[in-house]
Amino acid sequence: MTRKRTTDNLDAFLKLDQRKLADQYVILVGAKLVAKGTDIETMLRRVKQRYPRQTPFVAKVPSPTTLILWL
Repeated sequence: MTRKRTTDNLDAFLKLDQRKLADQYVILVGAKLVAKGTDIETMLRRVKQRYPRQTPFVAKVPSPTTLILWL
């Protein structure tokens, strides 16, 4: 995976409407949201079958009350 693809996925993640996705896992491939939900194992299995040659970007969207510290 190239650095540009990683940056594209991160940029796409930061642009998501996080209020609607709070406390859910999201999976992005090629800067596109391909799965969302709470069952990460099932989601990953499906995404790996659908996109076998690409590395998915996986993240959990925090709830609005979660404090995130960037160092």
